Amino acid sequence: MKRVRKHLTWYSFLLPSLLAFFVLSYLPSFKSLYYSFFKVSVLGFGETFVGLKNYRTLLSSSGFLRAVANTFALAGLDMFTIAIGFGLASLLNRLGRGKLQSFFRVSFYIPNVMTGISVILLFQMVLKQEGGLLNSFLSMLLRHDVKIGWLADSQFAKLGVSIMSWWKGAGYAMLISLAGLQSIPSEHYEASEVDGCNSLQQWWYITLPQMVNTFAFLVFTNLISSFSRFTDLYVLSMNSASGRPGGSLQTIMMYIYQYSFETPNYGLSSAGAVILFVIIFAVTMLSQKLSASLQRDH
Repeated sequence: MKRVRKHLTWYSFLLPSLLAFFVLSYLPSFKSLYYSFFKVSVLGFGETFVGLKNYRTLLSSSGFLRAVANTFALAGLDMFTIAIGFGLASLLNRLGRGKLQSFFRVSFYIPNVMTGISVILLFQMVLKQEGGLLNSFLSMLLRHDVKIGWLADSQFAKLGVSIMSWWKGAGYAMLISLAGLQSIPSEHYEASEVDGCNSLQQWWYITLPQMVNTFAFLVFTNLISSFSRFTDLYVLSMNSASGRPGGSLQTIMMYIYQYSFETPNYGLSSAGAVILFVIIFAVTMLSQKLSASLQRDH
């Protein structure tokens, strides 16, 4: 009895957090699943059961399918953040664990702690078509006038917002990659030198296999972040969920927001949220299986 009472005391400390998690996370998720099978004009009033109609409407909608394609395209472009971070980490790892490495480590990580709105305002200046810093740099490099609408042209908008994402997220990827690199036992490299391996062979046969778990973690977190990306795209679309210019930046999250607040259709937006969950779950499971397969191969 005393042991049971002791355990109840421990669980009582967890109860507020578990309750808050259920009310703020699980309950809305179950409600979204429920509303996805209904036509809902006003939440809590006048729901009409429509079965799978909302899902059929979404999956036959060119607007929603475009939002899905945009989401995957932006997620794919965001993967370059990992490559950039790994490249920076490899350079920093060569500096040794001294003050110089600490300085660059902090410097590269600073963009990650900046508020999202300040980064957006900064890159609106960097990516301007007329007089933007990136176009000015390219004009100087190519020796002719470059006027690319990185945020105004639908052909370049995805690349423009991805450049902003790379700059902000590379520091985090660098820090995680650097931790992974520094956890590789130096004995592996010393033994390979004795066997006559050059730097490229060490990188291919030692560094990359040892970094599989680190890369897997970065891919998982990056995918989840990319699929839930909203704030910067919404602000850059002039506070509209339509994903300007020309719908090129409308993701599934923005589509859900559009039919939740701008043109309310709660059944449709709930169905979109369920589809987004299924996509994230499927991609995460696939990534985990690929990661496990790579680990077995090495």
